[in-house]
Amino acid sequence: MISRKDSVRATVSATALAIGLAVSFPALAQTGTPSDPAVPAEPAQDAQEEIIVTGFRASLSDALAIKRREVGVVDTITAEDVGKFPDSNLAESMQRLPGVAITRGDGGEGKTISVRGLGAQFTRVRLNGMEGASSAGSSDIRSGYVSSRSFDFSTFASELFSSLTVRKTMSADIEEGSLGATVDLQTPRPLASAQDFTLAASAQGTYDDLRRKFSPRVTGLISKKFLDDSFGIAASAAWTKRYTREEGWSAVDVISGRLNRFCSPAGYTPQSPGNSALNGSNAANCSTGNPRLPNSATNAANYELVDNAGTFIPRSPRLVRSDQDYSRFGATLTLEARPDDVTHFALDGLFSRYDVTRSDQTITALSFSRNAGQHGSAETSVLEAQRDANGTLLYGRFNGVDITNDLTYSKYTTTFSQVNLSGSRDFGGFVLDGFIGMSRTIYDKPVRTQIATFANNVNNFSFDFRGDRRFPAINWGIDVDNPANFGFGPPSADGTVNGTLAMQRSRDESNNFTGELNGALDLIEGIKLRVGGSYREAEYQRWSRDRVTQNLAPSLPAGTTIAQLTTPIGDFGRTLPVDTISSWAAPDYAKFNSVFNFENQTGAYALNDPQQGSLKERVKGGYGMLDFTGDLLVPMRGNIGVRYVHTTQEGFGSINGVPTTLVRTYEDWLPSATLTFDLSDKLIFRLAAAKVMTRPELGDLIPGNVTIAQNTRTVSAGNFLLDPIRAKTADVSLEYYFGRTGIIAIGGFYKDIDSFIQTKQVNVPFGQTGLPLSLLAGSGNTADTEFTFSTKNNTPGGVLKGVEVNIQSGFEFLPGFLSNLGALANFTYADSDISYCNDSACLTPIQATLVNLSKYTANGTLYYEDSKFSIRGSASWRDKFLLRVPSGRAGSDVQGNIAAVFVDATASYQITPSVQLRLEAQNLTNQELGFYVDSNREDSLYSTYSGRKFSAGVAVRF
Repeated sequence: MISRKDSVRATVSATALAIGLAVSFPALAQTGTPSDPAVPAEPAQDAQEEIIVTGFRASLSDALAIKRREVGVVDTITAEDVGKFPDSNLAESMQRLPGVAITRGDGGEGKTISVRGLGAQFTRVRLNGMEGASSAGSSDIRSGYVSSRSFDFSTFASELFSSLTVRKTMSADIEEGSLGATVDLQTPRPLASAQDFTLAASAQGTYDDLRRKFSPRVTGLISKKFLDDSFGIAASAAWTKRYTREEGWSAVDVISGRLNRFCSPAGYTPQSPGNSALNGSNAANCSTGNPRLPNSATNAANYELVDNAGTFIPRSPRLVRSDQDYSRFGATLTLEARPDDVTHFALDGLFSRYDVTRSDQTITALSFSRNAGQHGSAETSVLEAQRDANGTLLYGRFNGVDITNDLTYSKYTTTFSQVNLSGSRDFGGFVLDGFIGMSRTIYDKPVRTQIATFANNVNNFSFDFRGDRRFPAINWGIDVDNPANFGFGPPSADGTVNGTLAMQRSRDESNNFTGELNGALDLIEGIKLRVGGSYREAEYQRWSRDRVTQNLAPSLPAGTTIAQLTTPIGDFGRTLPVDTISSWAAPDYAKFNSVFNFENQTGAYALNDPQQGSLKERVKGGYGMLDFTGDLLVPMRGNIGVRYVHTTQEGFGSINGVPTTLVRTYEDWLPSATLTFDLSDKLIFRLAAAKVMTRPELGDLIPGNVTIAQNTRTVSAGNFLLDPIRAKTADVSLEYYFGRTGIIAIGGFYKDIDSFIQTKQVNVPFGQTGLPLSLLAGSGNTADTEFTFSTKNNTPGGVLKGVEVNIQSGFEFLPGFLSNLGALANFTYADSDISYCNDSACLTPIQATLVNLSKYTANGTLYYEDSKFSIRGSASWRDKFLLRVPSGRAGSDVQGNIAAVFVDATASYQITPSVQLRLEAQNLTNQELGFYVDSNREDSLYSTYSGRKFSAGVAVRF
């Protein structure tokens, strides 16, 4: 294999090699590390045998060299070759590092990261030295999207970057904003290349065994040095077209059976629902044409079992298919100059465009999520029921169930652009460096349309968890493949919903500017003073528009049938753990639009005036710190300093329909210190402490910022008065280096979090939210309809602590070809005790672990690599973790994510010095993506499978 830069060369004497074979594992022979006055020199080696380290081994060796010479706790991944990161997704590469876990998005791909239990909003990502924002959408079934400060790694091709560094400790010269880690992504620099001219390209095809489609991927890079290597240009590009799929089941929520009530048997006292001439409810009927069950002991017992505050049922039991077709194009351009040995300039440009078309298709039993006023479960009779000891309804069979066949069709584009200029000059004892950069992220969703057809008052519907507690067997009670069993049209006279057509457009835009100037002055031997100042400005804007008539479905034109507007979902459920239907008649977006022409957004399909909001943030900062090296019984290096930041935030939004502008300021003093002791040429001990802070998401700070989802009856709102999350941190690390790629490291971390930001949910009638009732027009909802209202609030914090263990080595001590083997393994234990508010005044807080924190995570990689052939397999395991505390539902304390292990493999063969064949396989075990609700019952909330991915490609380099 050909290395990304100069092959790492090391000489090992025959004597040293013999000793390495004779002694224990940690005593393997050493190779040299990069020359650095702060790092002790490696023992000299006799030049009898020259070993060329390339490929994956070279990337490991490079990463360890960087880790070793850093003062703080740092982990790095470098590219194996030009345009070749160890994984096809940056987030999936990062999960190999100790303390890093990833959250997977649609299609099972890595999306965001958490570091030491702290989620994406606590991790600051810099691209070529400048903080970046990356927004992307997500399936409506899983809900939400990443915005403002959080970083979605799926929007960038991994081939655009040459290195990735995770900084887990802070120093005064690093900009604030991280509670978990600062991640630095670096694009290729031409003057760092070993060759005068480099041209590299690759092409790859990926087969998704669930989607049964091939996806192409091509990349290219060119780099050239000029003027005696004093000036260079590098450009790269990557393009991907990808087809992904997820299939599974979703409950949307788990609720108490008493929440929306059920229909009592005839003669049962008290009667539910009460008499209503409009709805047709009386002593004999649950609703018009929907008779009550006969009065019997069995029917009464089943009714009482389900219509019970201690029974918990799926709110909207549904089958799910989510297809995502996306194209991703990225490009970089770097102009780099080093006119002399003491001057350096670089101009970096980065562009990415991520285009997505998503189709979320579901078939849902909607009745359980609706109250009597909406013709919900109060009109549903209970035929059979079985509950476990904890209250989970394992099995239920019902009459009078409304079934809806939904399509949510979305298109969105994330466009990222950044340009920045950096430079430095060494004046002899004084170094001056500066940076200026601008970036923009636009998340544009021009299409989000929901179409639903209805089959009302269906008998003999059932769900059954008795065979699989995670995934129910569902009997729909009708032939769901027959379009004639479904209808589409305006509400009936009694308010019964017969179809929905909802439309929305939205757009988010983030603009960032950063400027900084730093100076470093040699005071005396071994002591350097660093000072600097910076100014950052971030502006986040959001607007959205909904259909004026909300969900109101139009009448079908004369002669038009549902069969003409649907397409059967085929080949469903091949990888699911239970037998289920393989097809259903789903709304077809193009066919519906050809009849109703709703994309013109005029007349009955006009959109409301946009709801707008924005947040502008200005940060002025400065720091002073001392770098020092010396001896304190052993060689020592470190830094101590303080950073000051002044933050001004200006928010514009609408509160109760009134345009509002709010302004606030605050300041922080952030001291930090790091000590690193080189106990020997192989053993390093590090200590670090700092006060850190991270600011809330910009979108969460917009005043008002109300978002309403009529179909799921949820409301979310911003909170301008959110305070930053502040914490005091301490780290300790002991690292033993051996061999060319060997390390044994153990580290402890402690974070005392002063405050936290939690999502608080309450279930209230819409009329009590203070929002205008006109927003409900045409939706079938009323002032009495219960909505889940969510907002962010500061709450008491708590302590986060843990231990990381990292072991990696090549097996050079083994005989013959076995010496080409190697392994990497790491394990992280993290624990926390966080106070969450459980009431508006936070008088009775509850204690739980930090959201997104897995108590245990582990990663392992076994690899083989010789001069031509390389193969490795990797497994990443993440323990279960919480998603929301409290859950927002009575009787359920939390929502969580199940434990999961993902297994991947990759192989390559160097056909010629310039041509390499590459093979990859991802998610070999077809791991479930699953959510649950309640720490005791662990009721299934969401369970999907994304299938396996197999890739083959070729790479060339000249």
